[in-house]
Amino acid sequence: VPNEVVAAAIRTAALAASAKLNPLAQKAAEKAADILYEKTKEGYSVWTISYLYRLKWNDSVQSIFYNNYWVDSTEKDAKKIADRKAAFEKSDLFGMEYVGKEMNAYLIMPNKDNKTDEKLIARATVRSVEGVFSKLQKKFEVFKPKFPLFSGDPVAAKIGRKEGLEGGEKFEVLDQIYDEKTGRTRYDRVGTITVDSDKIWDNRFGAGEEPQKEGKGEVVDKTYFKGGKKLYAGQLIRQIKN
Repeated sequence: VPNEVVAAAIRTAALAASAKLNPLAQKAAEKAADILYEKTKEGYSVWTISYLYRLKWNDSVQSIFYNNYWVDSTEKDAKKIADRKAAFEKSDLFGMEYVGKEMNAYLIMPNKDNKTDEKLIARATVRSVEGVFSKLQKKFEVFKPKFPLFSGDPVAAKIGRKEGLEGGEKFEVLDQIYDEKTGRTRYDRVGTITVDSDKIWDNRFGAGEEPQKEGKGEVVDKTYFKGGKKLYAGQLIRQIKN
């Protein structure tokens, strides 16, 4: 939406409220409303609301899924494959449950780079969506992704500002362990690391194809971390609260 529309509505409301004040206070309030309007009327704002749902999955659903619908590359019976595919597509077994929602806004200031409004709005829209996903990931445990380490010395991973990193965030380092007794995979914490504020990769949409130069001028095409010992590429990391 154009910021002028919102700014004008705020200004109108402020002027209406100022009419109830004494003349001196009214004049000051009107001047403040005009100043605020001039500061906020330029450009556009992109608002994004994202709703998070997850698949309802339990032992009963899993059992029916594997017994009635599942096929893999070892299955050679074409009729069985077709029948199971058709049964899966007609099934009402699966459902979704609401987890929560988040909202994000991205401001587009007046164009100084000779880019069209369409390109500016397109970039802002994608970045606003990236921002709201980042908020959902931080707020809801079920939506927290695990990222693989790119290297262990130095400690680095291919995540960055698109995931909401600003510097100082903490991550736990996880080893993926297969438990033969239960037949399940578990994740054991083996350490914690902290995002290096001087070396954060700007991987946001439209940030550019080339690696970004940040902090001390070094080329940054991944995010670097402080801390952690005897870590190696492929270990998983997941953000935790500071």
